[in-house]
Amino acid sequence: MFRLLTTFITVYETKNFSNAARQLFISQPTVSNHIQQLENHFDTQLFIRNGHSEVVPTEIARRIYDKALKIMADWEAVEQDVRTHSEPKIPFKIAVSHTTGAIYLPKILPFILAQNANFDIEIQMHNSDQVLELLSQHQIDMGLIEKPIVNNNVASHIMMHDQLVLAGDLGNNLWLVREAGSGVYHFTQQYFKANHLRPEKQVTIANNDIIVALLAAGIGKSIVSINALPKNIPYQELDETFNRNFYLLTSRDRKHPLIMNTINQIVSEFSL
Repeated sequence: MFRLLTTFITVYETKNFSNAARQLFISQPTVSNHIQQLENHFDTQLFIRNGHSEVVPTEIARRIYDKALKIMADWEAVEQDVRTHSEPKIPFKIAVSHTTGAIYLPKILPFILAQNANFDIEIQMHNSDQVLELLSQHQIDMGLIEKPIVNNNVASHIMMHDQLVLAGDLGNNLWLVREAGSGVYHFTQQYFKANHLRPEKQVTIANNDIIVALLAAGIGKSIVSINALPKNIPYQELDETFNRNFYLLTSRDRKHPLIMNTINQIVSEFSL
């Protein structure tokens, strides 16, 4: 009945079956059929076809129009009330490090979205130490990082293997270095120590995408994930001590059951 009333109101306001059909994204025969059903229901004529494209509402149609508007307004109010008081969304806060956000998050986010749960998902980007801190403070539900971190209140799961390489203009003296607290910073300092380096020219950049963009422009060199490196950027492989893992972190404290179940499924489905 609501479809018929919607068609009736549109025809009444446009006074034209073709225009009503265009506004409603239905065919003109469908409009005619809806009006015919209403006329059969009320056993009366609602519009006078005067032989031209315009139709004229009858007196009965004028009386129905005002009541139809009220019916539709009341129904919209009911729908809004139901939406407002329906089951609230479940906040699901995820924090990722720069590299895991770019490389690993696309692997598991579709799985999360496919869950039969009313999640309100929020994704933040921080370095690995900041992700751990947010998790310890119960400000997020799950973290994805690239650095092995031990914390008694946090459970850690290995999700993926990754390889770091030395990339960019290898003959350049300029180093592009991630900020302290990031997973790559840890390995960069390890590289400096192992090779007895104290770079005189270095720029600290707290964003992996910017570093890759600078490397692509021929500016400097840096230690980055091979998975984040475009094919046109030259690189040099490093020894196995620069192979690392991506980790999923979650608090050991209780969370919403649907979040707990989803994280457990992610670990079961994707962890190594």
